[in-house]
Order: sequence, then structure tokens, then C-alpha cells
Amino acid sequence: TFGDRLLTEPEIWRARHRRGGFRLDPTLDYNRVDGLWLGLSGETQDPGSMLPRAGGRWEYSLGRRRAGYGALLEQPLLPRARLGLGVSIVRRTDHGDRQQVADEETSLALLFARQDYRDYFAREGVGGYLVWRTPGVTTASVHLRRDTYRSLPRLPHVRSWFAQDRPLRDNPAVAEGEAHVVRLRLERPQRLDRGARAGFYHAVELERAGAGLGGDFTYTRVLADLRSVLRLSPGATLVLRAAGGSATSGALPPQKLFTLGGVDGLRARAFGRYRGEQFVLGQAEGTVGLPRPWQEGTKPWLHAIAFVDAGDAWTSPDRAWAPADRHLQVDGGVGLTTADDNMRVYVARNLQRERAAAVVSVRLQRPF
Repeated sequence: TFGDRLLTEPEIWRARHRRGGFRLDPTLDYNRVDGLWLGLSGETQDPGSMLPRAGGRWEYSLGRRRAGYGALLEQPLLPRARLGLGVSIVRRTDHGDRQQVADEETSLALLFARQDYRDYFAREGVGGYLVWRTPGVTTASVHLRRDTYRSLPRLPHVRSWFAQDRPLRDNPAVAEGEAHVVRLRLERPQRLDRGARAGFYHAVELERAGAGLGGDFTYTRVLADLRSVLRLSPGATLVLRAAGGSATSGALPPQKLFTLGGVDGLRARAFGRYRGEQFVLGQAEGTVGLPRPWQEGTKPWLHAIAFVDAGDAWTSPDRAWAPADRHLQVDGGVGLTTADDNMRVYVARNLQRERAAAVVSVRLQRPF
């Protein structure tokens, strides 16, 4: 979805619906700062016409007794939504842009394992954007936003069904204030909720706050996240990821720092173990189908996984992005996934410690 997950991209909408229409879905989330979120989300669009595309969401936090909302309207300027102009307004509980764990995964992890795979903050603001789409190649966009950030404390009584004696992390404070931001972005996203499709995917972003735009923050941040899916054989896939980012001027507020550690990067380390204004991450994950031992010639019922993660996040006084000078952290391990790739079990270890403990995690989608 584009713009705070309010509007599905036209290419994905056409693949799912093949024509214009309207959808309305319930929303449900559970986390350590809001408790239970309940709400509705909806959108309407016909990507083959010049009609406006619109999406919205309304939610209510039972834990904080506060409503959240979002609305986005995009007017196509060329047929098939190749060029569009949009505006949006939002009040939501947000999290870091590299914490790519789905809402249902974080909710289930908190309920069953008393773990939360995100850090949160409140964000409220308005913005506008101009977007140019080249299907199968990239989506280029420029955004202007004004957002107010506020810290959210962890709720005192967060319930889990299991592991009640496990300590629950506090939610770290952010730098509160108003950000005036211009953002340039090139993106061809993957759909992590389905099997890996061969191709090259990317997200490259330049974000600048303050420096003539006003607001309480001044910084420039660059980020690149490149991914490649290679089909080695009908039953074997190799997925590669290279990501890096840096602050090039100013000082990043805590909510904009890069973090590593946890289920979607350095999987044997604690969540957010490494933080800083620079980061680098490389990942490789291979899967191969396992035949049914009692039925020859049928589709694999499980896929075996082998993976390795290497990376680090740091703050350099001279803002140098020099990963070759860093002592990178390295994790690796194995796993299993279902034939439909809708559940994955990973066993990860720190490969730099001889007797490192194994860390088991369950995912409902691919990590990258």
C-alpha cells in the first residue's frame, strides 16, 4: 500500500481485483503501547480510469482510549494512474520504517510469546505527494510532509496468554516536536505475504528535514534497500538483500535512527540491539523443496531454509559510512516453511560465539 498503508498500489490492485471497486475490511492489532486496536479500513479505485483513488482508516485504542485515523486522496493525471497527485492526513501509532513485521505477527508474538517486534511513537500530520509509476520498473515519488511526533509509554498491564513471567520491554522515548520534511523515493516493493517471485526489488530514499523548511528537526538521511530473488531450479530459490543508510548532515532524532537486531535482521540478536546514524546489512536465504517421502512426483510439502545475516549499526563522529572498517555481526541458521509459505520456523545462532544459544522464531511471511 502507498502512503501510510491507506491505498493499494494500482499494479497490486489490478492483480487482486482486475477492475475498479470498493473494499471495506476490519482492522485488528495488539501491542504494548495501545493494547487492543479495533477499526475499519476501506478504499475505492479504478486504476484504468481517471477517477480519483481514495483510501481511509479509522481505529480506536482500548488501552489508551484514543482514536486514530487516516485519509488519502489521489487524482490521476495520466491514464492507468501512471502520474498522480495526492494529499493525506493521518493520526496513528507508528514505528520505524525498517521494522518490517506485519501487524498480525506482532500481535500474535505478544499474545503467545510476550514479545513485541517494534518500538512505537505517535505521529500526526498532513502531506502531499507527486508520483510517477513505471510498472515492473519503479515508482518514483516526491513527498512534502508536516508531522508531529510524541512519545508513547508502555501500558502498565499488558496481558499475554503465555510466558506471563517474561519481562516486556519498555517503549523508548522519541524526540518530540514537529518535522517538516521533503522526501524523494524510488521503490519497487516485494509482496512478503506470498511466495518469492523472481526479480529485482528496491527502495531508495533521500529525506531532508529543516534546512529552510522549518520545524524542530534538521537532518538529511539516505537509505538504500536492494533485494534480488533468483530461481535456481523449480524447487530452489535464493533471496539476497543488501541495505545501507547514513545521516549525511544534522542529527537524527531517535525515531529516525537505523536499528538492527531481531526477526528481520540479525535474527539471533535481541530486538534493536544495534542502533545508530549509519548501518549496513547483508542477508542471504536459500530454500529448497522437500519431497513427500511416501508420494513420488507430488509438490513439496515443506521447504528447508538456510540463511546468513551480517551487519552493524553505528554512529560515526565524522558521518563516515565505512562498513569495511566495522566488525560486522554475523548470524546464521536453518528453518522450515510450509508449501504455501504462510508459516516459517527459524533457528538462528550467533556465528561469532562458540557456544551461542539457539534463538527460535516463527514468522507468517518472509523477512525480506
